[in-house]
Amino acid sequence: MAASVILLIGAVGAGKTTALTNLAGRWRSSGRDVRGILAHRVMEEGRLIGYDLEVIGEGKRVPFARRSGTGLERIGPFSFSKAGLALGRRALRESAAAQVVIVDEIGPLELKGGGWAREVVELLRESSTALILVVREELSARVREWVQPIRQSVHELRLHELVESELLALVCR
Repeated sequence: MAASVILLIGAVGAGKTTALTNLAGRWRSSGRDVRGILAHRVMEEGRLIGYDLEVIGEGKRVPFARRSGTGLERIGPFSFSKAGLALGRRALRESAAAQVVIVDEIGPLELKGGGWAREVVELLRESSTALILVVREELSARVREWVQPIRQSVHELRLHELVESELLALVCR
């Protein structure tokens, strides 16, 4: 039986990635098999210039999305690097057996079939892992509609509820 999906919902810059970085570290320290990807903000002179991608457990970051430049895929103001997309896709393909998989984030690119859409759909269909999908507030309804036909058990959790959530503890045991 497939495990639940949690949509971790919050505004841009609210701390979703920071919270999950800390949580994934604690879970991994306690022996849980936690895998996936985290997208860390890159700031320059107080301005968001892009994101770096981290594969959980590998401890390195690579440039992923930037406001300037050209990339393999583009959405809104961001270009996505070929190397970053390849790294994220590989990490997600290799995470199907994990207890918990974190995908930071599901955005307009994935909803249009790009980014990690294929890998996430595969995890939703084939894996029994618990999935935590990071989602911006304004996209939560669209992401739920995208996920629910594949996995019926979809829970929404707002960032401010994360610390107190028994649901997260139950789903990710």
